[in-house]
Amino acid sequence: MGRIAVLDEATAGRIAAGEVIERPASVVKELVENAVDAGAGRVEIDIEDGGRSLVRVADDGEGMDSSDALLCFQRHATSKLSAADDLEAIGTFGFRGEALPSIAAVARVRLLTCPHGAAEGTDISYEGGRLTGSGPGAARPGTVVWVRDLYFNTPARRRAMRSSAAETAKVSETAGTLALAAPDVALSLSSDGRLLWSTPGDGSLEAVAASLFGGDYVRNSVRVAWRRGPVGVTGLAGLPALARRDGKGQYLLCNGRPINPRLVRAAVDEAYKTLLGPGRTPVFILDLRMPPEAVDVNIHPAKTLVRFRSHGQVMAAVATALRAALTGTDLFPGRLGRGADPVPGRPEPGRVSEGPGDGSWGQPGLWAGLAREDAGAVDSSPGGESLAACVVRSGRLEALGQAGNLFIVARGEDGVYIIDQHAAHERVVFERLLGPDPGRGSPSQVLAVPETVHVSPGQEGGLSRSLLSLRSLGLDVEEFGPRTVVVRAVPAALTGVPAGALVREFLDRASAQEVRGHPDGEPGDGSFDMTRAARVMAACKAALKAGTVLSSGEMQALLDDLCRTSEPRTCPHGRPTILRFGLDELRRGFGRA
Repeated sequence: MGRIAVLDEATAGRIAAGEVIERPASVVKELVENAVDAGAGRVEIDIEDGGRSLVRVADDGEGMDSSDALLCFQRHATSKLSAADDLEAIGTFGFRGEALPSIAAVARVRLLTCPHGAAEGTDISYEGGRLTGSGPGAARPGTVVWVRDLYFNTPARRRAMRSSAAETAKVSETAGTLALAAPDVALSLSSDGRLLWSTPGDGSLEAVAASLFGGDYVRNSVRVAWRRGPVGVTGLAGLPALARRDGKGQYLLCNGRPINPRLVRAAVDEAYKTLLGPGRTPVFILDLRMPPEAVDVNIHPAKTLVRFRSHGQVMAAVATALRAALTGTDLFPGRLGRGADPVPGRPEPGRVSEGPGDGSWGQPGLWAGLAREDAGAVDSSPGGESLAACVVRSGRLEALGQAGNLFIVARGEDGVYIIDQHAAHERVVFERLLGPDPGRGSPSQVLAVPETVHVSPGQEGGLSRSLLSLRSLGLDVEEFGPRTVVVRAVPAALTGVPAGALVREFLDRASAQEVRGHPDGEPGDGSFDMTRAARVMAACKAALKAGTVLSSGEMQALLDDLCRTSEPRTCPHGRPTILRFGLDELRRGFGRA
């Protein structure tokens, strides 16, 4: 007799539920997605004991008649699609027909639903996958679902759930992500009878972000609005003040569907790489808009993973959109006497930032054949201006003096500026090392006496890549005998920096894998650019040190050089170079507003 047998429906249902329903937050996700797909304008979420005892989701959507209400508990029963081809253009959150049967298999479920205008509704109950009750219900338009005692029939899974506080936090995060995906739906979350948060449902992403994260989040973010052909990127990008060390606060949507933000991590890192210090990650809320056929959403039961038809081009779009939003923005505004600005509401119409018209997005088939779309956008500045913009408007920054031999105090027509002299000089040297032709290094000066550097056994493995990176800076450096390299010339921007010490330290860092990846790594491909790492380290060593006394002419020259750089707001490490205190801000600080 064979050993293979077909599982009974109840067992198969519990196994399938384990893939879709991991914890109370999974229940909330599936039920809220169903509510939004049903056209709800308001969704109320109530949980008890972190959702372990009760999850209740009520909506004012279209509701169901009795036949659909019974059918929705059958596996693979869905109103979202009818044929496999429909997956190519799916526009709803759900489509697999697995949510309600999976929940009903591992919990005690009651569903009360009624179509708008119907005389009575339908009331259905399930317990552990078995229908326990069905009959008429109250004529309340929409749907209410109660889910009690999650995993009551699977003790091991129930014990695996975390504390009430931990599960509540996860429910809040999951529901909040859905609120960001549906800003035109008013969502609220209550725990044990206490309202945790609610959103207005007015279509404003800023209003949802303020409801979830507070007004400071919105005030320290810039709007993203970029489109090129069929692809658009919209949302909010956090300024450095919001950066975190735990990698949280990153939300990614694709055509309004929440997906894993790690899918675009390399592109985000590329856009922020000179704006944040080591170990800090940006926060963002981004929605990628593209034709449904350009993305496969049927990858994982939880639907948080997708496959882009052209992953590299999507990464380029994200990096370009973020750079466009962050450029021209006051990343580090002064804080002197700053009052609480009102939280922005619905964005005012503006102009969409578009990518270059060189056809770099175009490719045969899908991308090339789609027409360009225009869309309303928003202002990408939260109220401040970049240093470069201020200088253009005010003509010039005038150096007034030094503070503590660390900072330069300057004035412009629009306020007072404080400049970190070391960070500013780092930026200047960093860009000089790019040379007149980026990638070929800056002009070099021959050393009167070449310097030799001993190469330790641990440094030999990556020696050729390290030397390639150093040569890109303008160093004439090559292998010279066994485990020895010789430096014959250095770039003019590094005059006065001990060449041997510079090479030795870089080899140490490379061998310790503090810098990783190919020196010619493509931007946004996830590798660490070793050539850039060499340039950052060299600029830091060559820059003015804290405590250096500067003459008036030297201070002015540094300011003029800084304003001519491509990114005067930050040093290569991502720290700010300058703070601006506008005249209005100064008036407020002294009570003269």
